[in-house]
Amino acid sequence: MRRLAWIALLLLPLALPAPILAQEVDFPEYTDAQRWERLAQLMLGWNAAFVAFGEEHGMTPEETGEWIGEFFTDAWLGGIEATQFLRGLHRNFMSLPGAELEVLEQTPLSVTARFNRPLDAFLGPGARAQGVDVADIDAMVEALDATIADYVGIDMQKRRDGDHQVVTLTTEYGPIVASDRIRWNRGAYLSWLTSLQLMSLRKESGMTAQQMGAADAELYAPTWTAQTPWQLFRGMVWNQMTDPNTDCDVISATPREVRARCREHYRALVEQNQERFGVTPEDVFESGRAFAAGVADYLGMRWAETSQDGYRNIIVTVR
Repeated sequence: MRRLAWIALLLLPLALPAPILAQEVDFPEYTDAQRWERLAQLMLGWNAAFVAFGEEHGMTPEETGEWIGEFFTDAWLGGIEATQFLRGLHRNFMSLPGAELEVLEQTPLSVTARFNRPLDAFLGPGARAQGVDVADIDAMVEALDATIADYVGIDMQKRRDGDHQVVTLTTEYGPIVASDRIRWNRGAYLSWLTSLQLMSLRKESGMTAQQMGAADAELYAPTWTAQTPWQLFRGMVWNQMTDPNTDCDVISATPREVRARCREHYRALVEQNQERFGVTPEDVFESGRAFAAGVADYLGMRWAETSQDGYRNIIVTVR
């Protein structure tokens, strides 16, 4: 019996599954054309998913298209003309491989263009995508486009012409409307241009960026009521939130110290306008740092700030 037990123990490892050895994963190489086609296939699949999602929630393809269109109006400024709207449609349409657009007729008020249908090449049997009929996808997309057109003040008429879609756009001179997001971005942009113009004039007068920030701190510090590092940091971030691109992460915070990391949200805009105003991102950083340090000093605190890899590293402490 003992001998059988030993034999069983010796054979046990042979009965266990062999350990899985780590294998190197090989990924295929794709050309840009293959990637582009795959994106088109996914886009068609997403359109089908939207139609199916709408049906599950009791919406027709047209109602689903209107719902999506209302979502996208957030990115459009109303009161545009037919040719402007066509340029927007053209930009989006050209994201598809094989997309072709031809202007058939144009007047001061309207434009007619013919679009091919590049996504049809990726349809499955019976002109379906993921089980959804292409007619339902067309109805959804047409309602989506019409919703946006109505929002921006354009009359849109579509008709099928064989393997193409003919679209006629007519300017209605509708109301100039904009979402809060567009207004906020525009307000921040104009505010930055004003700030850069002021900095440019001060540079021409011989002031350095550090001197500009220090002078502003001397002017505005008496209006501040912050009593702790957190209150000071919060106030500075609150001022920067006039720009929707402001983004700060608090690393740590105590009653006596705050450490944070904020993205240089202004860098791209300043670089874009640097040639016009002669103000660099480094000028903006140095001026802002001097302003914050000056206000902190007035309030009995310290503001230390460095710039690295597009981020501002900030430490606020009690003095």
